[in-house]
Amino acid sequence: ASKACVANTKCLGVLYTNKTKKYSIHTSGTPVKTAGYIAYPRKFPCDGKCKAVAKAKVVTIDMKYCFKVTSIEVSNKHKCCSKNTGNVVIKVGTKTCATATMAGKTSALLVDCASGAVGKSITMTYANIGDISIDEVNLTVEGSDSC
Repeated sequence: ASKACVANTKCLGVLYTNKTKKYSIHTSGTPVKTAGYIAYPRKFPCDGKCKAVAKAKVVTIDMKYCFKVTSIEVSNKHKCCSKNTGNVVIKVGTKTCATATMAGKTSALLVDCASGAVGKSITMTYANIGDISIDEVNLTVEGSDSC
């Protein structure tokens, strides 16, 4: 049922019926826990609309829910190129995921987060924020309850 829920854009969560011991897709209303049923709401990072917020040399992405992040792809000024140089330290929660080097006209970063970092937010601290203008963020995540 979970796989079917992910494939169905109208799915709001997976519902488990205790009496029949079966899972089903929940497509209307708000999934709630009631006698005989347990609902597992479908959650996406940033509710599917991730936005990067810059403050000084730090760019933050609030994922809203707890996730284990396995990879992060960030596009900077997708239609042009950045003149930024230096390192960027990427953290998930409080754990460092990776440190990447931006060399000259880097317009995208793809980072594998092998550390298994878990958190509700991603922070990217730039050595030189320069002309950083994040216009797209793609995340590969797994749900987690350890935040």
